[in-house]
Amino acid sequence: MLSSEQRYLSQPVGQQLLRHFAARDAVRHATPLVPLRLHDIGRFFLALRGRAPRSGHC
Repeated sequence: MLSSEQRYLSQPVGQQLLRHFAARDAVRHATPLVPLRLHDIGRFFLALRGRAPRSGHC
C-alpha cells in the first residue's frame, strides 16, 4: 500500500497542479475578500487620523 506522499508523487505534474489549485480556489471562494463592512473601514481610517466617530450611528 502506498503512502499519501507516494501516491501524490506518482501522479503526473498536471494532476498535482489541478488538485493544488482546486483546493486553493475552494478556500479563496469560501473566504470573504474584505472581512469588514466598508463603513467600518472608513471609521477605522477616521480614528487613525484622530477624528472620533460620530456617536449615535451604527
